Formats: sequence, C-alpha cells, structure tokens
Amino acid sequence: MKRPIGVIFSAILLVLGSLLQLLAALGMALTGAYIHQQATSGRLPGATTAPPMPGWMPIFILAFCVFLVALAVWGILTAVGLFRLRGWARYSVLVIGGGLALIGLVSLLATLFMLAVPLPVAAGVDASQVRNVQAITRIMFGVVAFFYGILCAVGVSWLVYFNRKKVREVFAGAMGEAAQSRRPFLISLIAVLNMIGAVSCLLMALLPIPGALFGLILHGWAKAALYLVFAVLQAAIGVGLWRLEEWGRRLTLGLMAFFLVQSVVYLVRPSLLLRYAQEFNQIITPVQSPLPERIQTIMYGSSFGFSVLWIAAIVAVLIHYRAAFARPAEPPRNEPAITQ
Repeated sequence: MKRPIGVIFSAILLVLGSLLQLLAALGMALTGAYIHQQATSGRLPGATTAPPMPGWMPIFILAFCVFLVALAVWGILTAVGLFRLRGWARYSVLVIGGGLALIGLVSLLATLFMLAVPLPVAAGVDASQVRNVQAITRIMFGVVAFFYGILCAVGVSWLVYFNRKKVREVFAGAMGEAAQSRRPFLISLIAVLNMIGAVSCLLMALLPIPGALFGLILHGWAKAALYLVFAVLQAAIGVGLWRLEEWGRRLTLGLMAFFLVQSVVYLVRPSLLLRYAQEFNQIITPVQSPLPERIQTIMYGSSFGFSVLWIAAIVAVLIHYRAAFARPAEPPRNEPAITQ
C-alpha cells in the first residue's frame, strides 16, 4: 500500500528529532562529567569559592541522559513503524504529538510571560548598556518562544493529521484491521501520561529533593513514601485506563479531585509554594533567583491555574467517554425448550 506523504514526512521528523536527542544526551553526559571532574580536582575556575556540586547531581544527570536516550529510541521505533504502516505506530505518534503540543504550549505561554515582564539586569552591567542587554535578552526569549511555538504546532498537526479518516483507513487497511478502536485516543493518551508519571515519581522518590503536600514540605522517608504512593496510583491508573476498567476511571477521577484541592490551596496561599520553591532552589543551586518575589508568585500562580484547567480537561474526557468503560452486554443464551 502506498504511504501518504504526510506519514513519510512525519517519520523523517521523528528520526531527526531522535538524533538531536541522542546528541543532547551525549553532550549533557560529557559536560556533566567534565565539570564534575574539574570541580573535584580544583582546576575549574572559581571552584574553590563556588559551592560544591551535590553528590546526587551526577546521578541525576545520568538518569536524565538515559531518559533522553529512551525517548530517542521511542521516536526511532515509531518512525520505523510509520514507514511500515503499523497500527501501533499511529497511536504512538499521536501520544508523542500530544506530549509535544502540551509541552510546547505551556513553555510558549511561560516564555511570552517572561517577555511581558520587565526583566532585572545584573548589578555588574554598565548603566549605558542596560537597554542593549534588555533588548538582547528579549530577542533570546523571542527565539525561544518561536521554537516552542513550532514544537506546539508540530504536535497539534500530528494530532489532527493522524486522526483523519483517510489516514486511519490507510493504517487499518495495511494491517487488515478495523479502522475504529474501542479505546478512544484521549483515554490512551491519559493512560500513557500516567505511566510516564509513575516512572517520574519513582525517580523523585530516589532524589534528595523535598516533596510538597498541601503546603507541608516533606523530607527523607516521608517524601519517599509520598512519591511511591503516587507512583503506584499512577501506574494502576495507566493500566486501568488502558484496559478500559471502570475502577481505573473512578480512580483517575479521585486522584484528579485530590490534585484539584491541592491546586486551589496553592492558588489561595501562594506563599506556601514560594517557600517550597526557595528550599528547592537552595538544594539545586544556592544562587538566589533574580526575579522579584511578586513575579515568582505570579508565575507559580499561573502554573497552578493552568493545572486546574488541565484537571478539568481530563475530568471532561473521562465523563464524555464513560460509555467506553461499560462492558459489552453478553448475548442471551438460548435455553432448550422444556418438553412435557
């Protein structure tokens, strides 16, 4: 069967993006290893006065590099599946497109917000060069915003294109399957995102980064237990939604209600989140954030406002597709007639 040009172009984009991720992972690993070696040997300029790199930071860099490599392998496998018109590859590129659209949109909005806010200038900058520095900074943010806009556009285009009837029929015809699937795509996307979230929670449980729960800052075993509980819940939700189990849908609604309450708490009391952010930043880097506290509060409040919209969207999807979780009725059994 002839491959549509859009499928071929999407597969090529996936391969190129995966190769860039592999290069980024390699560069990050080499840079992290070099900085760690130079800092420990005292040959890095300013290493004697700068605070030492936390002992867990190399492990975090290595784990992030492995994550990038895993994403690159996923993209390459999906590209191969698209070339072969495999049905699973269409679902895979839809999940990737949804992730790109979400990440691109959130990052684009955050970058545009930074463009609208008057950015502070370092104290050592000459007063006559303040305007030039601010102009260059805004140009840099504009380039970053343009990149995230392209990323979001690619994700949205894949969501639209691979959901078209003709494209679905091409993949279905190549595999001899029905074009329609009992599991809605949005349910599959939420299931995959929860599985990824479970892995992320496991990583957060191992890192010495504090956790937050309704304004409480947790450390040690309390923080690890919190993330492990969320990892188990999100893994169960991923499996339940993927198998279209009603308990998976209800568990998701319950967890969304929990996240909604916590988001409302932080929206009402932004100082709680600001206190956690300050402690979090001190662990990552002791350098104080150059942004004023008012701007940080607006940024954190906006992020949790977006999370409320995200929770509302997930709840709306689960309510709209509730019929998909109903078990198909079994056909009535023909009982033999009773003879006298």
